[in-house]
Amino acid sequence: MKKVIIAALALGISAPAMAAPVWNNIEFGMTRSQVEALYPKGKGVSYQPKNIELSDIKITEKCDADVNIRFDYNGLVREVMIAGNPSMGGRCSNDVLTALSAKYGQPANWDSSAGSILARQGKVAMWPRPDGVAMRFKKFENGAFGGGGLGKSSWELSYTKADAISM
Repeated sequence: MKKVIIAALALGISAPAMAAPVWNNIEFGMTRSQVEALYPKGKGVSYQPKNIELSDIKITEKCDADVNIRFDYNGLVREVMIAGNPSMGGRCSNDVLTALSAKYGQPANWDSSAGSILARQGKVAMWPRPDGVAMRFKKFENGAFGGGGLGKSSWELSYTKADAISM
């Protein structure tokens, strides 16, 4: 029996691996009803037609955020977007960026995004995870609609499938 196990390992035969969660306990392709079972409607949980919003989720010791679990037209999870709650001078965006860099290393891409009438100015960092998830972090900067973070979110982090694009 011992030889059979060693032979199976040598040939690379293994049990299928479980998919890593995209965020917390959410996975791409989960149905809306599966997510609703994990997060029943109530205080801090709001159901919208195309997403479920979780409010005041602890991200770091001093920083909270709202989490939007977004669904495609078939009602399957397609994206998780986290928007940091307002913080003095964008302090939380620095804390979150530092934590992401410590966990995933330096971003694969670091770009600036010019502000416009409809979009706030900011810096964008990208990390590709080995499990096929693309992480996009945007640190908002001063702009016409309060990019510093006191009146609005000072950062956003979105998780999408890296293979969700067809080019």
